[in-house]
Amino acid sequence: MGESMDIFKLNNLYKLTKASSRVAFAGSSVLFTGAVASQDGSNFEVEEVIVTAQKREQNLQDVPISITAITEESLSKLNIKNFADYVLQLPSVSSYQRRPGMGQIFMRGVSDGGNQNQSLTGPSVAIYVDDAPVTAIGDNLDVHIYDIDRIEVLTGPQGTLYGAASQAGNLRIITKKPINEFDAGANMGIESTSGGSGSNLLEGFVNIPLSQNSAIRLVGYRDKDGGYIDSVQDSITYPLSGITKTSANFVESDFNESVVEGYKAALRVNLSDSWTFDANLMSQQTETDGVWDHNPTALGDYNVSRFFDDSTDDDWSKFTATITGDLGFADLTFTTSTLDRDLEYLTDYSAYAAYSAYVEAYYTCYAYYYGDNCIDPSIQYENDTNQEIETREIRLTSKNQTKLNWIIGSFYTENTLDYNTQWRIPGILDALKVPLSVENYYQTDQVRVDEETALFGELYYQLTDQLKLTLGYRRFENETSLKGFVGTVFWPSYIGGTNRADNVNSRFSGKDSVSKFNLSYDINETTLIYLTLSEGYRPGGANRTTEVGATYDSDFLESTEIGLKTTLMDGRFRFNGAIYQQDWNDIQLAFFDPNISLLGLVDNLGQAESNGFEFDSRYIINDRATISVGYSSNDAELKENYFYRGTLRVAAGQDLPLTPDVKYNINLDYEVNENSFGQINYTFTDEMFNSDVFLGTREIQDSYSIVNASWTLVRGNKQLQFYVNNLTDETAELGRNYEDYVDLITVNRPRSIGIKFSWLLDK
Repeated sequence: MGESMDIFKLNNLYKLTKASSRVAFAGSSVLFTGAVASQDGSNFEVEEVIVTAQKREQNLQDVPISITAITEESLSKLNIKNFADYVLQLPSVSSYQRRPGMGQIFMRGVSDGGNQNQSLTGPSVAIYVDDAPVTAIGDNLDVHIYDIDRIEVLTGPQGTLYGAASQAGNLRIITKKPINEFDAGANMGIESTSGGSGSNLLEGFVNIPLSQNSAIRLVGYRDKDGGYIDSVQDSITYPLSGITKTSANFVESDFNESVVEGYKAALRVNLSDSWTFDANLMSQQTETDGVWDHNPTALGDYNVSRFFDDSTDDDWSKFTATITGDLGFADLTFTTSTLDRDLEYLTDYSAYAAYSAYVEAYYTCYAYYYGDNCIDPSIQYENDTNQEIETREIRLTSKNQTKLNWIIGSFYTENTLDYNTQWRIPGILDALKVPLSVENYYQTDQVRVDEETALFGELYYQLTDQLKLTLGYRRFENETSLKGFVGTVFWPSYIGGTNRADNVNSRFSGKDSVSKFNLSYDINETTLIYLTLSEGYRPGGANRTTEVGATYDSDFLESTEIGLKTTLMDGRFRFNGAIYQQDWNDIQLAFFDPNISLLGLVDNLGQAESNGFEFDSRYIINDRATISVGYSSNDAELKENYFYRGTLRVAAGQDLPLTPDVKYNINLDYEVNENSFGQINYTFTDEMFNSDVFLGTREIQDSYSIVNASWTLVRGNKQLQFYVNNLTDETAELGRNYEDYVDLITVNRPRSIGIKFSWLLDK
């Protein structure tokens, strides 16, 4: 088992409690749940929200863990379409997304900065679609949000029920299921962006009963986002050759466009009164051109220079089959799922040739081949990835007994990443006169396979009428293998040549366990308090070199959390909050050091601590107005120095990357009458360090505030929504990166004004 948990870290939590009490209603907060008020005569109550966070249907207020649920109605009102939209509304969540379809997510400050090198560390947050994981390294699926029942966000370790990568939390996208009646609907929208190109949206669904016992649900969508970044005239001069490259051939206005197209087909068959079969096929393609970064210091706001094309083609399909049934003493659920994803992207990497002396000295100005003549060292980077994830889970869930309930299950997953990354220099083939098949000077062509087998369970025992005990446990085995080729045009053999041999073959295997302890107490029918001690983990892995060790260890997160869930004022006010203290041990750190290896490396660097509090509330002011506020405060820092080759690279006390101290949102809904309502949404994200963890190279990203507003008119089964996103035209620093060896800032969309028409079948 990862280091045994310190059961009573309550002294630290007491300090957090005092700190949180000082700001409780000064910042009166909510992680926006999307629940709406329901009217019964003169009484108003915050609507009940049903979640499946513990793999069974439960009222959100009865689950003794911290959960945010953004319901279908809230997704629609907030005009949420994608990853960036919903992450903005989640105070305990931070992210890094350089372009659509390539998002990384972090919770409660547990962040190593992430990475996009598929040979290295995995993520600390798992992403699920329904009951199946779709987590990826650096490039998580950006599922288009339409016909989605809800998004559930589980903060804190979820290792016992969800396993690997649910170290700091879990995000679950729950799709809508077929129903046994005819239904249909559609959305159409257009949008204009200040200083950018127009966007348009088309979505639709139809639900068709096939018989008394079966139905199918079909969904289709196309979402085109116009660009707002200009690729402008610029030049780059390479230091050794003196060659100057211009961007004249790549000048274009509003060049960062994206188009998302997809469909879903879901089938439900009621095999009997107690057995159900569900099948779900989802498919989506995302195509992008350009980048979502700008270079405001050198080129001005929303301007960037590029010397090659940048593009993405992300095509994936996911199939899931689930059978559920009543065995009398328990409910059985068996789920099998497959995900097949092809991801290709091109990136301009020319600045690296100006930054690094190696490219010109050894490849494009090498005197043995060129004499005194050099060739243009400009580089284009290409990544071609195929990802296949297979999962199987079978579990038994007890009936809702009075005293004792339980869930037990087994889980298996195999995640295969076949990726080929190439650094191309046009003209190098003729210049070198070697039998290359492509114009690469460097290439990584490898296959990574991650497997997990696990047994898990949780036991729920009602000690008294008010006090309940939960014990959770997961025993897992992990295996990672990595093999293939990495090398340059000269070493270890010709890239793409017939004599090329694999030179990477490494493997890691390990077994361990995580546990969970929870006590919850019902003060009364509407107020619950709880104490949770839980663990999460990321599996260890294999390095492609022995420079820092042939393998690296699993890292574990140990969390102590005290929470409160309450509904007051006759149901008009709901408040859920949690205070936590987390220890992160043996942190996996991915980095690159060309001085000792051409390969990315992973090391376990020590310990970090993340302390904070979060809470959500929703208050029905009157029969027309409702306010929701979401708030998170977090202090996440490293506790140990990390020396690399005798140099202090990471210092005790430094903040973890991509972790804002404060993030919150405020949402006001106002209903003029039954045919008209408006909404104003305000979000604030504090400043934070960018994704770099090393001293001397990390930078601060500025804080930012985003205001969105909408007004909706309803006429029978039709509605027309007018909205403005980024009302104040804030230029937000979503991420600072040096990935292309240029200091760039990923920036949000300028002020956008749109109209969306929605239609539902009049039943």
